[in-house]
Amino acid sequence: MTLVSPATSADVIRAARAGGYALAAFNAVNLETAQAIVRAAEAVRAPVILQFSQNAARHGGLAQLAALGQSLKAEASVPVLLHFDHAESEDAALEALRLGFDGVMLEGDDPITLRRLADAAHAAGGYLEAEYEVVIKGERSGERHDDPAQLSAFIRDSGCDILAIDLGSAHKQESKNAHLDLGRLHTLTGLTALPLVLHGASSVPETELAQAARAGVAKINLATDLTLTFTAAVRESLNAGAKDPRQYLGAGRDAMQARAETYIRALGAAGWA
Repeated sequence: MTLVSPATSADVIRAARAGGYALAAFNAVNLETAQAIVRAAEAVRAPVILQFSQNAARHGGLAQLAALGQSLKAEASVPVLLHFDHAESEDAALEALRLGFDGVMLEGDDPITLRRLADAAHAAGGYLEAEYEVVIKGERSGERHDDPAQLSAFIRDSGCDILAIDLGSAHKQESKNAHLDLGRLHTLTGLTALPLVLHGASSVPETELAQAARAGVAKINLATDLTLTFTAAVRESLNAGAKDPRQYLGAGRDAMQARAETYIRALGAAGWA
C-alpha cells in the first residue's frame, strides 16, 4: 500500500480508483450521524466522504449542515470530503459550493448546466459528480446508455470529474437483494479512466460492493442501511428507559459508527489515510 497526499478533493477520489479501493460516501442528517461517519473513518484510518442531501438540507438547512461538516472536517485526523448529494437545482448546487462543499452532484444530465457547475466547482478547488445514468429512486426509473460515443461526449461536454452509473442497485432499499452487473462495470472502466460512482449501495451485498471497488468504482453511496442501524439503536435505548437525548442519540451514533467501519473495511479503504 502506497499512501498518497492528494492536492485537491478530486485527487482523493482519483487516488481511490488508482489504488483499487472505494471511498465510502455516507449520508448524514444531524450532528450525531455526521460524527459517526467521521469517527468511523478515523478509527480505521480511511479517507471518507461526508454527504448531505437536498432532503437533509430541507430538514436541517444547507448553511447549518455546511457549518457542521466544515467543523468536523477541520478537526478530523483523516481526509474528509464534504459532498452535496442529489441537488435538485443548479442554484442549490452553486450555493453548496459557496458554502464550502468540496463536491456536488446534480440530478439531471443537461451538459450546459453541468459544464457551468463543473467550472464553478473547479474554480473553488472542488469537483463535479455527474449523473450519466439514473439509479432507481422513487419515481425515477433506472436509465442506462450503452453507446461509447455518447459516454465520451457526455464526459467532454459536462466537464465532470466523477461519473455516476447504473449497475443494478436501487435507492432506499432495506434488503440487500440487488446484484451488480460487474461485466458491464468492466466494460465501462475500459471506456473511461474517470472514477465511477455507485448510488443505492445499501441494496447490494457487501461482497459485491468489494468487487466493484476493486474494479473501478471509487465512490460508493450508503445511506439507508446506516439510517436503519442508527434508528434501531435509538429505539433500543428508548425501550431500555433512556430519557436524555444524549443517551439515545449517543447510542445511535455508536451503532452507526460501527456499521460504517464495517463498510469502509469492505470497500478496501481502511489504512489509506
